[in-house]
Amino acid sequence: MSRRRNGADSDRGQLVLVSGAVAAVALLALVLVHAQLAYAPTEAATSANVDEISSATEQSVAAATLDVSGRFSWGAQQAAVSDFTSRLDPSLERIERAYTGPGGVSISRNDSAAAGWALSNCPSGPYRAFGNCVADDGVVVQDRAGETTIVAVLVDIDIATLDRRAELTLAVRPV
Repeated sequence: MSRRRNGADSDRGQLVLVSGAVAAVALLALVLVHAQLAYAPTEAATSANVDEISSATEQSVAAATLDVSGRFSWGAQQAAVSDFTSRLDPSLERIERAYTGPGGVSISRNDSAAAGWALSNCPSGPYRAFGNCVADDGVVVQDRAGETTIVAVLVDIDIATLDRRAELTLAVRPV
């Protein structure tokens, strides 16, 4: 026959109870950490995407401007804008395709924002003998010494992820 001791069974029960509590606390901490880590990258990814897309857009505008600068007289400003946008649009499409995944990116020129920008931000002053700015298809041009000069491009950038959306209008001035 075997005899059980009351004290030994009681100690074992307490040990099982304490180890169960420790495991529950560890599991709770693991769940909380997982929930926090699962949320943080989404927010960080959206802000990083805005910076990357803005930078890529600025580089695309600068490159397209170099190809157009000094080639068109002021009388040919519509041709200058058309040539500029034909060089810029493929770059913007590449940026959109580069940021595919859950959601996506859309970049489009904003003509109404360009018109407002042209009225309030057109470079002028006592030592600048420039003409007025004109907005055409989201592109702001200015008469400088009889030549059409690209002054700014206003674009709408729309970035969407599964749970967030960022929309902004960016005024890009070529360097």
